[in-house]
Amino acid sequence: MAEAASFSPRSRDVGRAKVRRQVSSAQQRAQRLHSQGVADAKGDRWKLALRAFREAARLAPDHPGIHYCEGVALCRFDRFDEAIEAFREELRIVPEHAPALAEIGTCCARTGRLREGIPYLQKGLSLRPHMPLAQFSLGLALLTDGRRKEAIEALDKAIEFDGAYANAYRTRGLAFAMDGQFDRSIDDLQAAATLESKNYKAILELGVNFGAAAREQQAARLFEMAASVAPEIALPQYVFGQFLINQRMFERGLGYVDRAIELNPLQAEHYVARGFGLLGQGRIEEAVVGFRRAGELDPQNAAIAGTLLFALQHKPGVTKAELLKEHKRWGGLCQAEAGADRLTFPNDPDPARRPRLGLVSADMHKHAVAFLTLRAFEQLAAHGFEIICYKTDRKREDDEFSERYKAFAAAWRDVSDLDDVALTAQIAEDGVDILFDLSGHTAGNRLSVFARRAAPIQLGWAGYVGTVGLDTYEGLIADPVEIPPQDDLFYVEPVIRLPDCYVCYHPPIDPPAVAPLPCASQKRFTFGCFNRPAKLNEEIGKAWAEILNGTPNSRILMVYGGLNETATREAVLGVLERGGAPRNRIDLVGETEQAKLLLAYAEVDLGLDPFPYSGGVTTLEAMWMGVPTVTFVGETFAGRHSATHLTAAGLGQFCAQTIDDYIATAISWSRRRDELAELRNSLRDRVAASPLCDAPRLAQNLSRELMRLWSGWCADRRNRALG
Repeated sequence: MAEAASFSPRSRDVGRAKVRRQVSSAQQRAQRLHSQGVADAKGDRWKLALRAFREAARLAPDHPGIHYCEGVALCRFDRFDEAIEAFREELRIVPEHAPALAEIGTCCARTGRLREGIPYLQKGLSLRPHMPLAQFSLGLALLTDGRRKEAIEALDKAIEFDGAYANAYRTRGLAFAMDGQFDRSIDDLQAAATLESKNYKAILELGVNFGAAAREQQAARLFEMAASVAPEIALPQYVFGQFLINQRMFERGLGYVDRAIELNPLQAEHYVARGFGLLGQGRIEEAVVGFRRAGELDPQNAAIAGTLLFALQHKPGVTKAELLKEHKRWGGLCQAEAGADRLTFPNDPDPARRPRLGLVSADMHKHAVAFLTLRAFEQLAAHGFEIICYKTDRKREDDEFSERYKAFAAAWRDVSDLDDVALTAQIAEDGVDILFDLSGHTAGNRLSVFARRAAPIQLGWAGYVGTVGLDTYEGLIADPVEIPPQDDLFYVEPVIRLPDCYVCYHPPIDPPAVAPLPCASQKRFTFGCFNRPAKLNEEIGKAWAEILNGTPNSRILMVYGGLNETATREAVLGVLERGGAPRNRIDLVGETEQAKLLLAYAEVDLGLDPFPYSGGVTTLEAMWMGVPTVTFVGETFAGRHSATHLTAAGLGQFCAQTIDDYIATAISWSRRRDELAELRNSLRDRVAASPLCDAPRLAQNLSRELMRLWSGWCADRRNRALG
């Protein structure tokens, strides 16, 4: 009976359980060994790592990842055939394990079996291209096999994915030399020597060269390497921090910039970078402090003084008088000498001819400035105006919008490398009569050229948010809502008011259809704000808190680039929370692609505008997607963008004159859902039929003003000649 009992079903179950416990124990031990092997490998203790990986593989032969690690460790001791077997075991478990395929290819190549190894490398890279070492191995194998063109393509990718890969530069340099491309060969060999020298200045210079060529990924790797090589020197910390901030990695960038300030607290540029990082997180007051500190350290530097101006536009409570004062101060620094006499230009003073126009901008591509001006310039060109385009920043890649500028332009010139004297001479040689500044105090501007005066008539339009601060402009183009007549005294430039509106909107190309009002099918009401975080402040938080309190079961959705960075999200939520807005009713989404931003409006019932810096193109895009925006009409140019766009579209009822009115309007519309739904269905057609999208109408208005200015200059010039 005892013998029979040992074979009972219960006994078998106990046996199976014992086996399962043993298997589980072996797997747990294998995982511990694997973790220990990884730690040993990171500590460069490869003998210990190999021992741990081998024992782990014995205990858990079917566990993913262990055989791969064993193969990598074997490669460290040049035991390539054994490594190949380990990688093959990994492929038995995970048939499309891209790194294992690439490693087999590398092992074959290193043991002279090129024809066998290359297909493995190619297959692995087809599954996962972003493997710089594998791209290098493929390039080296192809070069050794005499396939130079393919080798260079693989090495290009290795460097694209790792801009500090010295061996890839050296090997590509050899390939270029073998291909007879000797200049490119020398450049690559010099880059390899620079990287291996650990000379942070040379590495920074190489990174700057990559940045100038719009190769941001490689530049980033080089700047990071320079900061790592020289942790006690401020310059590389500042350069890498500034680069990160420009890429909207605000918190990480601020860490490097703050380290630069710690190392060298008297360098003005460090505080400028800090200001932009803080501005990106919506920390306006701190940003202004940073910009002011930079100005104190270098008080005669116009470029540094200019950085404060844009930040001040975001500052709650900023006055028109304060903005005018600071812009005039900058203008005094920029205009060390008086600009050229506007009546001494040799242009033909014939009032019957159409003046030749020049456009100076870094933003003649898919950018807000193009969305607001391109269609008008196309119309002006069709009406006989000759237009010359001056692109000021080659890093801004040309796109379909750039091609449209080129299509109507009499000439398209990339003037990125021209200094002020050379650019002024080029504009004179081109015979430009009226020169447009489409940048103001934004990136890529050439305000110093306008300060010198490069044309008989100079105008500012659409690129900035108020007075520039120079008396060498004959006008700033606006409309009666953007700059009311009583505000003229707060502008250095004469104000030119176009009727209806001052810009012509270019709607998105191939936008998604307008979605139904989301609150109609959901229980909650969603307010939306897709503006950049720099426009947020605690006063907005106070207003939004009251709006949420007055709208049961509601939330605020914010979508913008940079909001996927944890620290930036915390900074934004902190700003709003200090104003009283509850973070659990605010959703943040990090997104930069226009197509995805437009799709996100399907979740928004009503837009909320920031203040004192309101939305511009953001408000127009919202309307195009059926979403009206409630705005508080501010005192400054920056605070009136939404008001002018809403008014032009016949939506003046969404324009509030006080913050209390802003709050009440938002709450009121959240309860008028049938009206919102009806408006949503018709808003795109309404905007399309409004002056906002009437390019011929705006071009006619603008043409009238251009001819008026031109006739005036011709008369003044003739009168001067007559004595």
